[in-house]
Amino acid sequence: MISQGNRTVEQGMFLRVLVVARISTEHQDLRSLDDQIAICRQWCERQFGNRLTYRVIQSQGSGERLDRRELRDLEDAIESRKCDLLIAEDLGRICRRNMAISFLELAEDNNVRVVTLNDNLDTDNDDWRFKAGFATMHHEFSNADTAKRIRRSLRNRFMQGMIKTVPFGYLKPADGATDAEVTKDPDAGPIIEEIIERLEKGQSYSEVVDWLKLSGVPTGRYVRSDNWTVSILSNLLHNPILKGVRVANRKMSKRINKTGRRVSVNAPPEDLLVRACPHLAFIDADRYDRLIRMMDEKNAPFRRKMVNGRDSRANVPTKRTRFPGQQVYCRICGHPFVWGGHGQQDHMMCKGAKEYACWQSTTFDGNLAAKKILAAVYDEIELLPAFPETLFQEVDAEVRSLTDSRISEIKIVEREIARLQLEMDNLVNFIAGGNASESIAARILEREEQIGEGKSRLTELKARPDSAPTLPSMSEVREIARNSLQELAADPYALSRMMRHLIERIEAFPVRLCDGGALFIRANFELRLAGFFPGVSEIPAFSELLTRKLQVNLFEPVQRSQYRKEIVAQRAAGRFQREIAADLGITQPAVQNALRLQKRMDELGVEEPYLPVNEPPVDLTKMRRHKHPRYRFRPKSDEAEE
Repeated sequence: MISQGNRTVEQGMFLRVLVVARISTEHQDLRSLDDQIAICRQWCERQFGNRLTYRVIQSQGSGERLDRRELRDLEDAIESRKCDLLIAEDLGRICRRNMAISFLELAEDNNVRVVTLNDNLDTDNDDWRFKAGFATMHHEFSNADTAKRIRRSLRNRFMQGMIKTVPFGYLKPADGATDAEVTKDPDAGPIIEEIIERLEKGQSYSEVVDWLKLSGVPTGRYVRSDNWTVSILSNLLHNPILKGVRVANRKMSKRINKTGRRVSVNAPPEDLLVRACPHLAFIDADRYDRLIRMMDEKNAPFRRKMVNGRDSRANVPTKRTRFPGQQVYCRICGHPFVWGGHGQQDHMMCKGAKEYACWQSTTFDGNLAAKKILAAVYDEIELLPAFPETLFQEVDAEVRSLTDSRISEIKIVEREIARLQLEMDNLVNFIAGGNASESIAARILEREEQIGEGKSRLTELKARPDSAPTLPSMSEVREIARNSLQELAADPYALSRMMRHLIERIEAFPVRLCDGGALFIRANFELRLAGFFPGVSEIPAFSELLTRKLQVNLFEPVQRSQYRKEIVAQRAAGRFQREIAADLGITQPAVQNALRLQKRMDELGVEEPYLPVNEPPVDLTKMRRHKHPRYRFRPKSDEAEE
């Protein structure tokens, strides 16, 4: 260790000096790093002359961060004894808080002297622990005091109308303008109204973002990106300034002591600041609250958390996809089919098979499946029978029953709102009497949220019609259904969204020709054409008439199956195989294969050549996933219970 009194270095020896320099933020002048290094070099040269070797570690970041790479480099240099002296302008340049004491003790253990000039700290002196503790405490108090002063100033300025940035739809005349001087952009009004209407109709954030991009709508002056994204749109809508209210202090930073990093958390309710700006409202407050509640509930299942041991994202689309994505499920294991089967981008495969949890690894062409399902839907639309004469009387009776039930529910909701309002008034009066507490404030916020939910439910109930709706005729049903599908057919994402209203779930299962060969995928699903008519889809008498159970082959039939019926008919008429082959434009062996298939069907006593497969075929050598060491059959229902 280098002694305090040694102002020179022994002959032929060089003192290895490690200089530490740091600035906290990007707003600080980078020249400050050079200034810190210079003052440290000057001190060393005065103390030890010029027989010195320098190494500099400089960084930019908070001293509270304990996971900085530069701090790790300092510790490594000390533990490997690559320096004799470590010097910094002050202890905070190395690190802050109790970690600074631990760092100095590490240096002492490895015979490395540490000097911090502004703290007058030198580990060669016996009082270094006292000075280090005092410096650490001073830094902590100084930071806390600065943070309080900044928060106090920001709170006061917010209540005086200070506004730094404005979202899309607002115009700020100058940098120092207050919210009283901010105005609504008249060109943005129709755009914001269109955004809200699209979301209220059930469109997703992604679909609205696509519309904004196609329309060439700018993101706003204070947005860094020029392209609309889901997060930009969500941030715009969740800003209550749209209903004429500005809020601040909804979030606060909390330090993670282990790393020194800070994370954003919800601030205490008493820190929330609210400022009314009715001249900035684009939307009625009740409508805004109802929209935000609807979008939050719609997107709540996307959060990754388990509810009672069950994945809350089950049966919820995680992104936009083209039909039939996110609607097809394996009947063998219950897992969904996903795009990208066996490396083919347009093919779909059971997710369970990909994870060695299901033996059914057969894929199908997703684009072909979409065409076949749509064709089946079109055919079913044309085959719809006429409505029975008693339908209108049945619908009227059901509507009267639903209306009576709705009136009773309205009364229950109104009583609950009144009870919650009375309870909240009592809590407010309790606080007004000088009995404020965090728990009471939290209860007030909870009651406000419950009252808002109740009012939203009440608005929804009162919006329902009291009389029976006018039912379309069967010809109108066919025309509306046909036109709706044709309009959406060009947009695969819009078509996927519509098909979710018509088909809740498609069950896919493997089938195989009774004479052997490869496996194919067949689909079963329930078609609910009442989804085209939201106003009457909840009436059982109407929806049941428009519900059909369909079965569709998601593959093109093989040759011996495709021509089987015609070949058998011509052979029964006495024609020769060679003549049949020439007439159909196929080979004679193909005719023979079709006849063998029919013979096998007759032996089994079946009328359908394709039979369902419930276990992996022994003779199908390509299907060997169930023989892999990783394979363990895990149905989707079992995973949910785990």
